[in-house]
Amino acid sequence: MRLIRQLLVGKRYHLFPTFFLSACLLNAIQAGQWQSSLYSLLGFPEIQTITFTDLNSPNPRFIQARVGYEDIYRKKINQETTLTLAEQNNTARLNWPFRIGNTTQLITAEAGKKIYYFNNLNDQTSLISRCRMTNTLFSTRWAMALRAIHFGAGLEFSRNSVPFTIEITSFPHSEDPRTNQYFFDLLEPTFGRELTSSLHQDKNAYSLWASTPLVNRYRIGFSASYSDFEADGRIRYVNSGQKEALAGARQIDIPVSGTDQFYKLSLMSSQSILRNLSLTVFTDDFTFYIDNNRPSITDFISLGDGDFSRAGMAISTQIAFKTWWFSAGLSTAQYHLNTTLRTPALGFSLLLPISHSAELRLSRSHSFSQQIGCGKRFDWRNFSLHTAILYTHSLYDFWMEGTANLMLGIKSNPLDYPYKYSLHLLDLHSELNWRQDPFGIAYAFRQLIPSGRRMDDSPISFTKKTPGLDYAYRGGQQHQFTLAYYF
Repeated sequence: MRLIRQLLVGKRYHLFPTFFLSACLLNAIQAGQWQSSLYSLLGFPEIQTITFTDLNSPNPRFIQARVGYEDIYRKKINQETTLTLAEQNNTARLNWPFRIGNTTQLITAEAGKKIYYFNNLNDQTSLISRCRMTNTLFSTRWAMALRAIHFGAGLEFSRNSVPFTIEITSFPHSEDPRTNQYFFDLLEPTFGRELTSSLHQDKNAYSLWASTPLVNRYRIGFSASYSDFEADGRIRYVNSGQKEALAGARQIDIPVSGTDQFYKLSLMSSQSILRNLSLTVFTDDFTFYIDNNRPSITDFISLGDGDFSRAGMAISTQIAFKTWWFSAGLSTAQYHLNTTLRTPALGFSLLLPISHSAELRLSRSHSFSQQIGCGKRFDWRNFSLHTAILYTHSLYDFWMEGTANLMLGIKSNPLDYPYKYSLHLLDLHSELNWRQDPFGIAYAFRQLIPSGRRMDDSPISFTKKTPGLDYAYRGGQQHQFTLAYYF
């Protein structure tokens, strides 16, 4: 157990947590909208569709340009910003309603470019980096209403690319001399102090939906969404060890692939107090493989692999009265993780390569989330103001099992502990619109306020604050300006 904690926390007691938690957040925002990705992780995924109401409401043609800035996450130590994660986005959108015969149809198209900035060069961690990730995205949706029947389809594509360099400022250290001699002291000559890395990802998403009248003012609808992604990570480093078979320029490739599937059954109405009652079933899974590109048969072909999956369901409802709306939802999910990680050959002992490995599993792991919100619309002449507040609580109850397979007599106790975390998220949103044909202007503001705490007493710890330092965390803020031309 102590060895695993040293790997996670390190001699500075801040080795990997900040960097990898930020990397996990980057994976979430690679879908294009980090807020919607965040709610999907909380158990409330959404399928973007064009509804029957959208087709039969006054829907003008317009071209729209939007610019935005998002302060996703900042970390401060003693009032100094040590980590920044931000986004700048520019998008263009076309809305084109038309009629053919007895049908009412609508086509929307959106293209954009988003740039994410990450910088933790001043952070007190052992891994520091600064990078800029570019995300290019395109989406289009089409829907048609034929009398009372309504159906449509959507397509999305996004591509991410980011080169970055990781600097290793310190390595773990143990009180056990054998652990240092055959493990920690071999890390620096094996990997060096600088890792040159890159990540490229392509994602495709497809969606279908349809609805038909049911009884009175209600319609029943079904929608489905499927997305898949392929990512290629690459890490280059220089092995400066004394073993000729291992020394020199090295490269590790990490291909990752995954899929997301959402299915939603809805009861909808635009004229009743109950506007929506839906059941959503969702599954996610991804796998990865670490190719060592070994220079000789004395090293290992692979440094590990793993698979992660999640399956769950959510029930949500929305009611509306005049200019007010209220929503509520419940969600639950089951999680599975099975991964194996191995170091490359760090050296040799009696002609045998020195390498250590670990296995990590999530079992009996689940989450339960609740959500409640409300909003109101204000109208005055050419102005309209939409305000909303949404509160989400998620309880994650994981059971972590891990074993370390260490060579040359290094001791480590296995992991077999719970990890329970209670997360609260408050979402404040407002949007001010002004329209005077043929132009329209809008400003949108959003603030996410998260808080959380551990609910278990297990010894697993991913972070530990240094005594005497003042830590502060900011972010979750979004500003967007939109200019539209109606024709």
